[in-house]
Amino acid sequence: MAGALLNTDEINALMTAIQDGRVAPEAGARTRGTAANYDLTSQDRVIHRQMPTLDAINEQIATMFGMGMAGRTRLTVRVTSGPASMLRFSDFNSLLAPPSTVTVMSLGKGGSQALLVLEPGLADAMIAAALGDKRGRSDEPTPAPAQGDARRDFTMVERNVLRRLIGVFTDAMSTAWAPVLPFKPEVLRFEADPRLAVIAPSNETAVLCSFELEGAMRGVIQLALPYTAIEPARKALMSPPMLHSVSDKGFANALRHEINQVEVDVAALLGTTSMTVDQLMGLEVGHVLMLGTSEGASLPVFVQGKAKFTGQPKVVGGALALELDAGPVAELRRPFDAEPADPTSKAA
Repeated sequence: MAGALLNTDEINALMTAIQDGRVAPEAGARTRGTAANYDLTSQDRVIHRQMPTLDAINEQIATMFGMGMAGRTRLTVRVTSGPASMLRFSDFNSLLAPPSTVTVMSLGKGGSQALLVLEPGLADAMIAAALGDKRGRSDEPTPAPAQGDARRDFTMVERNVLRRLIGVFTDAMSTAWAPVLPFKPEVLRFEADPRLAVIAPSNETAVLCSFELEGAMRGVIQLALPYTAIEPARKALMSPPMLHSVSDKGFANALRHEINQVEVDVAALLGTTSMTVDQLMGLEVGHVLMLGTSEGASLPVFVQGKAKFTGQPKVVGGALALELDAGPVAELRRPFDAEPADPTSKAA
């Protein structure tokens, strides 16, 4: 019967027939693909989620770097950031070949390093603009050397100028990363040989951040961060960005003013006593209740029902007053918060 369920014996008989080859699988049945070997010791990381906070950090770096470059060179420079991507360092090494300018940076404590790669011709344009070369003011794209040409060696002056310009980028990077990780980037050296610019194993994952310069200078800067360097802040980077939650002083002052206007209840406890209901009903005008408090004892002061201070009763200008003590506040409780006491006992 079509659609009838098989019992256990029929299922076992069918499986045995399939294994013996007496029953062929259906023509339209789906077959599984070939099995692929997987190395469980591999350090490859698969990251499925985006990092919106990382993109926001890169946008902040681009803005500050563009402003810094415009101030240093007196030229119109706009810097935009692209979305971050992940790739292996083995794939990234192709960008390190001359004539690209490769900068090795340290990220501060922890010994982590990063790479900053300037595309061919961009470093020369930045140096020329910083030294006042009017050719850097052209709106034409920055001329790049031929692909087969090796990067020329910079002079000592050019290295110092380029180091200062990249210092604008590292300062922006330090400020933008401050809410997430305490990076303190610093330029270590410039490398012409890609083999000397290796900062991580080839199978290690690199976080690639790109920054495009437009205006008087045109080119692309690639920042490669080892994933291990930002992995401690992975959750923060995958969360919605909170980089612009800088407190407004005007709002803080207004909030402080409003809080200072809030009224609170302040009460000083002169003393306590206990009596029976019969004694309470027998009270008349002129009766005196002994509170059991000595004349020189400090009185507990309650703010909103919580013991916060102690003080001494005083008479100032003919009015009763309370002078607060400077000593620490002991653990005090209001009498109606305490455990029921013996009706014949008296507590101070």
